[in-house]
Amino acid sequence: MIKLPPDITFVIQLVAFVVLWQVLRVVLFVPMQKALKIRAEHTAGARARAEGLLTEAAQLEASIQAGLAEARKDAALRAEEIRRRAEAEEQVILARYREEAATLLERERALTDAQINNARAPLEAEAARLAGSIVQRVLGRAA
Repeated sequence: MIKLPPDITFVIQLVAFVVLWQVLRVVLFVPMQKALKIRAEHTAGARARAEGLLTEAAQLEASIQAGLAEARKDAALRAEEIRRRAEAEEQVILARYREEAATLLERERALTDAQINNARAPLEAEAARLAGSIVQRVLGRAA
């Protein structure tokens, strides 16, 4: 049962609690709070540096992607220019060989026509002689 006024043991317990609380505060609580505060400051600084590095990495990635896009665009333009030059060169080569082929064909046609004309003259003379011979045999006289 509770006695009023409290006896001296209650006061001793109360004084012991306050003394223990002050000793623990000085020995344990204050140093622990300082250590936690320092740790929080270090963590916040590291977190800020990490966020800064992430931002810088994102900027670098964007810069690299822009550079790659520009390089791809430049490469496509160069490839298109090379393709156009190759097509133009191909057309020049084809035109030259077509012209050579046409010249060769015309020369061979002229040679063939000359050979045909050279072969025709003796054949026509032979045909006329054979026709005359046939007419003479059939009619019995020269035509």
